[in-house]
Amino acid sequence: MRKILAIDAGGTSSRAVLLDSSGACSGFGRASGGNPTAVGVAGAVDALTLAAERALAAEAPATADDSLVVIALAGSATPPFITLLESRLAALGLAGRTIIEPDLLGTFCSGTPLTEGYAVIAGTGTIAARISGGQIHTVKGGSGWLLGDAGSGFWIGQQVARAAVASLDGLGPPTALTQLLLEATGIERTGARSRGRSEELSRLVNELYALRPVELARFAPLAFQANDDSPADAVAREILEAAAEGIARVLSAAREPESGGGAPPDLMVPDLMVPDLMVPDVVVLGGSVLAAGLSRAPAIFTERLQDALGGAELVPVEDGIVGAAVLAFRHLGLEVDPAMHRRLTAEIDRARARAVVA
Repeated sequence: MRKILAIDAGGTSSRAVLLDSSGACSGFGRASGGNPTAVGVAGAVDALTLAAERALAAEAPATADDSLVVIALAGSATPPFITLLESRLAALGLAGRTIIEPDLLGTFCSGTPLTEGYAVIAGTGTIAARISGGQIHTVKGGSGWLLGDAGSGFWIGQQVARAAVASLDGLGPPTALTQLLLEATGIERTGARSRGRSEELSRLVNELYALRPVELARFAPLAFQANDDSPADAVAREILEAAAEGIARVLSAAREPESGGGAPPDLMVPDLMVPDLMVPDVVVLGGSVLAAGLSRAPAIFTERLQDALGGAELVPVEDGIVGAAVLAFRHLGLEVDPAMHRRLTAEIDRARARAVVA
């Protein structure tokens, strides 16, 4: 029987599932981040190979020339990455086709069998897309920590760091984020001063600058933690409100018709504009920031998104692994109707649960 391997390659973790054409799932594997842009080509290939190997654990190692591997990938699939990955997969017996799809499309297909709608991922970065005809139509955001990604894990983590440093320096209001960040970086308050500055401030600044900028994303959960307190920390709440607004703004941009470069209104063909009017208001939400926001701060995140979307249906998903499986089926010419989508979701959830127990 043909081996179908679906992989969701994220920035912090990767997941792989082994399926057959009926939708039955016989293996699940997990590994570290498989985004080649974030962790490098070698690191990404190592992670994806390990996830695939774990999903294949119960299978005989015989080579399958008719295998299909579909990867919903965060990051860029360069020729060196694809060449190395295909070689490593072939060594696992997966010598057939390997297809790379955008992680946004995998996220969308995880939440719905529809081929029209919207997806947004807010994790380390923030990116949104309009999906049309089962493909990416328009992408907004995703320009990285230096140039954008408002509302992302990096953005929230940076705001946490800035707020704590400002508070210690007497340039910002007191906030619970200060103590949380000191604890997260292993710095104790001593009250000592050196060169006119508190020792903990000097140490904190040095610790933060020793990190790669994108690593500030690790401090994003501190904003949710401080907001969980009763009463909620005012600074943390302001950060989360601004994050939710940033995510909503990116998603709203993906929903708006493209402007510029088109034909003048009087030359537009009405029939060509119909698809723009027919996209359903289904928005699939993925990424760690949205997961935390919807569960721990719904009064901030759910309300901001619904205000921006005018009552669209919000469908949160844990990751893009179901979507990667959906895309694999579609590449094989198999229909994924609502019943098959539910079957794939249930099968993968069961396989995931078995892997956690094991």
